[in-house]
Amino acid sequence: MTASECEPKSEDVRLAASFISDPAKRVDVLTLHAFLETLRDIPERTTEPLMGEIRLRWWYEALEEIRDDRPVRYHPLTEALQRLIAQYGLAVQDLLDCVEGQMPLLDKAGLDLKSALGVVDSGEGVIARLCARILDKDGDASLLAAPARFYGLAQLKLNRRLKDAGEVEGAHLRRDAANAARKLPAALMPVALPAALAEGIWTGRPAGPLSKRLRLVWTFVTGRI
Repeated sequence: MTASECEPKSEDVRLAASFISDPAKRVDVLTLHAFLETLRDIPERTTEPLMGEIRLRWWYEALEEIRDDRPVRYHPLTEALQRLIAQYGLAVQDLLDCVEGQMPLLDKAGLDLKSALGVVDSGEGVIARLCARILDKDGDASLLAAPARFYGLAQLKLNRRLKDAGEVEGAHLRRDAANAARKLPAALMPVALPAALAEGIWTGRPAGPLSKRLRLVWTFVTGRI
């Protein structure tokens, strides 16, 4: 276990976070995304639902230890989360809900849209809200829900975990994300930026490295997804 476990592997998330001007806050935002990525890796790396549930419960219990001010089992992320919770007044219950919300992914059969929305809202949605508290505690974090939902569902679709969602659903998600992004304050825009890449992911035509960077710059400057 190394400190690198506090940084997500997702290039999309890392590129979006590069638009955060404060380097310390950038690291903290990436830590929250690394936490979600760690939870999402569990269903992908376990073949037995029971083993996946045990691993998710490990994280749930670690957060309970932080909440209850008890000795906390060690992992680079538990140490980092303990600091973030204290520094920014993050609600531990939000993180507990995030862990609990990933349980449906243990079902290898895939999710219908309603179930997938629950997973994403408790995953990307919660993380976006907590990132907003780090970047601008007075900003309207509710505006991040739609962009987070679009990107999160696109990721589930890419990984073949989302069933029965096609062009119509993608168009609705994009519209909602675009409407919300236009109202976002600049400080919160980096959290919404991955949604600018979601349409390509949804349609099976993800952007290449240069196109990603150009798209993110354009969205950051114009506020348009």
